[in-house]
Amino acid sequence: MQNAPSPRSPVGTPSAARAEPPPNTGEDRLIRAVLKHLLVPVSLKPLAADIERALGKPTHEAGRQQLADQLIHLMVESKAHAERRQAELQEFLKATVGRLAQLETALGQVHHVHRLAGEDALQARQITEAQFVQMRSVSTETDDLDQLKSFIGERLDHLQDHLRQQDNASDTQQRRLEERLGQLSLQVAQLSCETITLRSRLDVTTEEALRDPLTGAFNRLAYDRRAALEVARWRSDGGNLSMIVCDIDHFKRINDTFGHTAGDKVLKEVVRLLQEQLRSSDFVARYGGEEFVVLLNGAAEEAALQIAEKLRRTIKSAPFRSRGERVPVTISCGVGTFSGEDTLELVFERADAALYAAKAQGRDRCIHSSGKAA
Repeated sequence: MQNAPSPRSPVGTPSAARAEPPPNTGEDRLIRAVLKHLLVPVSLKPLAADIERALGKPTHEAGRQQLADQLIHLMVESKAHAERRQAELQEFLKATVGRLAQLETALGQVHHVHRLAGEDALQARQITEAQFVQMRSVSTETDDLDQLKSFIGERLDHLQDHLRQQDNASDTQQRRLEERLGQLSLQVAQLSCETITLRSRLDVTTEEALRDPLTGAFNRLAYDRRAALEVARWRSDGGNLSMIVCDIDHFKRINDTFGHTAGDKVLKEVVRLLQEQLRSSDFVARYGGEEFVVLLNGAAEEAALQIAEKLRRTIKSAPFRSRGERVPVTISCGVGTFSGEDTLELVFERADAALYAAKAQGRDRCIHSSGKAA
């Protein structure tokens, strides 16, 4: 956001009070569109911010070429970063498929051991029943007690040997089963751990993609997503929804006078103060440069204007300092409230126009798009 007023018609501002900002060329609009939709990694956020700050400023041909080279570098590196992340994800998914195949094999082996144990138990029962049937038959067909005693003794010895073998086989199968179950448990735990690790990495990557690396505020991408959600909720549930577009006054002068380090500190402190004054249900994002957007869920026109005024007073009274010297910091705010068939773009344009009206009327003030001033 440039500190000079916009050539668009500000709300409630006479034509004579308007000041013309640097022209916004088609080339600048194209670059802004690219930056808006480009998923920039955290390490390249400062370069993207430099490019955006350079837009709209008159420069010589060499400067434009340098800007183009920076944009190309940003796009190439962002693409390479995205490809690396995709390769990492594909590698993890490949490893996960391998783990699942191992689990499937282990489960099959456990099932096989169970089936063998069941077959052995059935065979033992059948052999035992056959032995008893044979002994019962012999005992009813012979009157020779010695022969019967000898036969029954042999059968009992045979049964005892068979049961001993069966016990040994069951012990072996049980150990095999316990070993396979132990291996299966370890594989499940390892797969679970790897899944949690990937989820954490993806969560961190997503959070980084939605945050401004300098101030920690939500960025333009996060604003686009949240704003679409809030508008959809407003259309569905009714109620009130307002927006504040605010801009740090004379930010270039702060950078030129106190240095860019002081300017960065101002941006961080402004974000901290905005977040401190807003409700947990509100949303604040760094829209670009020194411009911020606040979404106020449930706030009607008057309430939104009062909140904007509270933010303005808080920023103005904060003790900004650099190297022991006080840095004067103020903001201008444009406020828009959703109604009727409003779209997000329409309300933003109205709030942005109200912001330019506030700047044209001397800055350090808040104006609603309806023309009402705080």
